[in-house]
Parts: sequence; C-alpha cells; structure tokens
Amino acid sequence: MFQGSLEDALVLDVACGTGLVAQELQAKGFRHVHGLDGSQGMLEHARHKGLYEDLKLCLLGQEALPAPEGCYDATVIVGALSEGQVPSGVIPQLLLVTKPGGYVCLTTRNNTSNLRYKTELQRLLDELEQQGLWEKVGMQEVEKWERATSEEESGQDSEYISGVIYLYRRK
Repeated sequence: MFQGSLEDALVLDVACGTGLVAQELQAKGFRHVHGLDGSQGMLEHARHKGLYEDLKLCLLGQEALPAPEGCYDATVIVGALSEGQVPSGVIPQLLLVTKPGGYVCLTTRNNTSNLRYKTELQRLLDELEQQGLWEKVGMQEVEKWERATSEEESGQDSEYISGVIYLYRRK
C-alpha cells in the first residue's frame, strides 16, 4: 500500500511511548522515524532503544505538534486515542504535518468506557473526509486489540477488548 521506498520514508510516531511502534516500523523496513510524547520518562526509554532519529516532548492537545507542515510521508498514533488520553482534536494537526499523498494511521479502542470518545473521533474523521482533506484507504476491526483490565470492559466472555485501525491518505 505504501508508495515509494520504505527506507527513505520519514515517519512521525505520535505518542510514541517507549518505542514499540518504532520497533514494528523498523521490522517492516522503515528507517527514518521521529517520535513525540508528552512524558519525558517515556522519551528517555525510547531514546535508549536507539530507534528514533529525533524525539521531542509535546503535550498533545495543549500545544501544536513541533513539526513543519507537510513534512512526513506517514504519521501514526497507536494506542493513545481514547478517553482521558489524547484529545481527538489533535487529528487535524496529524493531517497537517503529513505530506500530500502521505498516510495517517490511527487506532482506538472499542471498550465501553471509550464509546463516547470513539463516536466523537468517527465524526471528526468523517468530517475531514467530507471536506476533501483526506480519503479513507482502509479500516480494520481487531478483535483482540489488548487485554482488558476489568470484566465489564472485555464483555462476551473474553479477556480482551477490541479496537479499530484507520488508514487515511492526505489529499
């Protein structure tokens, strides 16, 4: 799906945490990854792994992304778009720092405590698409996204909660 050289592509890992997404990106062939996170401690863990060319502290939703417009071939945010974490209002900034023709990949959870957030997120994603700013390339439901922390979160006799992966291409 990604057009061009994976080795040459510049990727922004938003809410990068300790670098788990960068590990997966590198395993797939991406070599140039920048990271942002709101926790200096998480950034230090990520720095020690040596996976990022650049790491910056950024409180998402409270300050603008420290990246120029149209800089990245792909922007990803995995595991942080949920109630009490990163506000959905950050999404237009992710789009802005992505090159025209570049990709934005985002994920969210389907657990009951996140349903209001997910509805708000979906409304924003659809609005950006209707405005012609990006096009949906794909969406995939993942049944066993992560382990649930309580029975009421998992539901249906499972110890997992489900999630959704969205992939958009900037126009």
